[in-house]
Amino acid sequence: MKIRNVAFVAAFVGLMAFSQAALASGFFIQEFSAAGLGQGMALVASGSRPASQYQNVANLSFMEGLWLEATATTYFFDGGFENTSGDFTSITNAPQVVPTFFASYRINDWLAVGFAEFTAFGLSMSWPKDWEGRHLSYSSGLQTFTLNPNISFGPFKGFAVGVGFNAMYGAIDIKRGLTLGMNPPGDTASNSVHLHASAWGFGANVGVMYQPSEQARIGLAYRSGIKISTKTGKMDYDVNEVFSARFPDQTFEADINLPHIIMAGMRYWPIKDLSLELDLQWVQWSSYDELNFKMSKGLGLGPDARQMTLTERKDYHDSIQLRFGIEYKFLRDIMALRLGFVWDQNPVPDKSVDPMLPDSDRLMGAIGLGAIYKGFVIDIGYMPVFGLKRKVTLESGAPMAGTYSLMAHDLSVTLGYHWGGPKKKVQDSEAMPE
Repeated sequence: MKIRNVAFVAAFVGLMAFSQAALASGFFIQEFSAAGLGQGMALVASGSRPASQYQNVANLSFMEGLWLEATATTYFFDGGFENTSGDFTSITNAPQVVPTFFASYRINDWLAVGFAEFTAFGLSMSWPKDWEGRHLSYSSGLQTFTLNPNISFGPFKGFAVGVGFNAMYGAIDIKRGLTLGMNPPGDTASNSVHLHASAWGFGANVGVMYQPSEQARIGLAYRSGIKISTKTGKMDYDVNEVFSARFPDQTFEADINLPHIIMAGMRYWPIKDLSLELDLQWVQWSSYDELNFKMSKGLGLGPDARQMTLTERKDYHDSIQLRFGIEYKFLRDIMALRLGFVWDQNPVPDKSVDPMLPDSDRLMGAIGLGAIYKGFVIDIGYMPVFGLKRKVTLESGAPMAGTYSLMAHDLSVTLGYHWGGPKKKVQDSEAMPE
């Protein structure tokens, strides 16, 4: 391989690692509570539990008293890659646990506040270190957490409106192999790059709710995009001595625009103890069209030339998600059975699919069971995530031809406490009494 081509490969290693690890529905987390997961996250108009303030901050106005809930969601992964010769490589992901915390308090008949701590973008993808795609990825991970205080006003004649502020912290840790040929005798370099960076970003969320009757609610919510900028990212190379001068350890600058999200939903109670909800979510992934990547030292193209800046086109497209949820309460409202279904559209074009994020359309079913007794809450929810097989070709621009498959099992457990507090004037069919 020519030195110029090697440099471009190494530069794009860092660029693609930073961009792919952070985005697309594969790393977009929405399972913030066991009660919500059991209903397929169809919560825009639920007005029932504190975690629903993520889907719509105006939900706070339809809850009573004080709610405190902590959730742990564990993700179990299965899948892999089949090349054009029929050889299959399995992913090596260990189970991953993501915690969340939500609280809400209804101060009086027209004012409610809430607080959320959650991970909206996260998880990791791991492959064998010596597999055929190690030059694209063998380890990639993203960790974020968001602090989200909220306030909601109403309901006034059935209407409520809420607003919130989001402070998101994100950190990435990516490792990729480099195709630099055979090492000289005695050189033990791994010929790899380690990329790590962290940064803060800020945004807002708003929501409205309308309850036209005791049997129905309609909700609409918006979560702004968040720009994550880093000026102190680090790119550490471990390469053989022949290439060490051309691939120096260095810092980098890059920006990522996380997408705007719009959610709409309607919840209906055909009978007092049974509620149904249908939600539509639109995610503006098209805001992620390209990434500009600036390096402090650059990468060697030849004796007297260095590449300092790169731009990569991603061309993601907007996507939608349909969610349907059911909740049925029984045993004098102490117990609740929940069911859900989700269809999630893939936003990643073939040219941007690689082992770091083998994204595809996804189908999800869900089931959950919960109880509240003397203020103490326990919920459990399970959702299998079926990623449809994704076949890509070199002709489409994909870096590796073959078929990706991925399945996940999401298991959530929520523990919490509810203090009843003052009664509100608008009927709340969702709140389970003590």
